[in-house]
Amino acid sequence: MEYHERVVDRTLDELMAGLPAIALEGAKAVGKTATAKRRAATILTLTEPPARASVAANFDLVTQVLSPVFVDEWQLEPAVWDRIRQEVDDDPLAPGRFLLAGSADLAPGVRVRSGAGRIISLRMRPMSLAERGLVEPTVSLGALLRGEATGLAGSSP
Repeated sequence: MEYHERVVDRTLDELMAGLPAIALEGAKAVGKTATAKRRAATILTLTEPPARASVAANFDLVTQVLSPVFVDEWQLEPAVWDRIRQEVDDDPLAPGRFLLAGSADLAPGVRVRSGAGRIISLRMRPMSLAERGLVEPTVSLGALLRGEATGLAGSSP
C-alpha cells in the first residue's frame, strides 16, 4: 500500500528532532504504524510472537537496538513503557530515540507510570479529505497562523 504524506508527518519530524520519546495515539487504522515505520531504524511489533517474547524476556532490548526504535502495540508488554521512561530519565537530551504506538487499552488492572515530561503524546486522526486527494484545499491553516492569508474564499461540494 502506498504511503500518503500527511500534515502530521511534518509535526512528528519536528518533535523527533527535539524529544526523546513520542507516543502516537489515536483510533485503530488512522496510520500510526505506517507513520512510525517510516522513521524507525528498529521495529518491534509486539503482535508478532517472536518480537513479543524477546521483549518480555529482556525489557532492556528496547535500549540495546539501533534507534529510533518503534514499539508497535506496546500495551501488550506494559513494562516497555516504564523502561523507555527510565531510559529518557537517564539521558533526557538525546532526541528521536523512541516511538510507541498502540490501538488498545491496557488490560484491566495493569498500570504504568505517567510518561509526563518524558514520553510526549501526539494525537493522530483520520486523514482529511485533502490528505486523501479527494478535494483541493482552498484555505491553509498554516498560512492563517503565519498571517499570510488575506482573504478567505472557497467552496466544497
